[in-house]
Amino acid sequence: MPIYEYRCKKCQSIFEVLQRLNDQSEVNCPKCGTVEVEKQFSLFASSNSSSRDLSQTSCSSSSRFT
Repeated sequence: MPIYEYRCKKCQSIFEVLQRLNDQSEVNCPKCGTVEVEKQFSLFASSNSSSRDLSQTSCSSSSRFT
């Protein structure tokens, strides 16, 4: 279930709502209670177990072939 970020048009509060994709119910501002809110465009980051830190992939001087 995605988390959506909203901004209240009345009090300018920014808040998040855990909401199903097809849920069209009204969202109320938790600070002032109004339904005058707008969904914000927000980015997310993800990683998985196969992700590597590329800065750790170089060979050290002690691992040279002789």
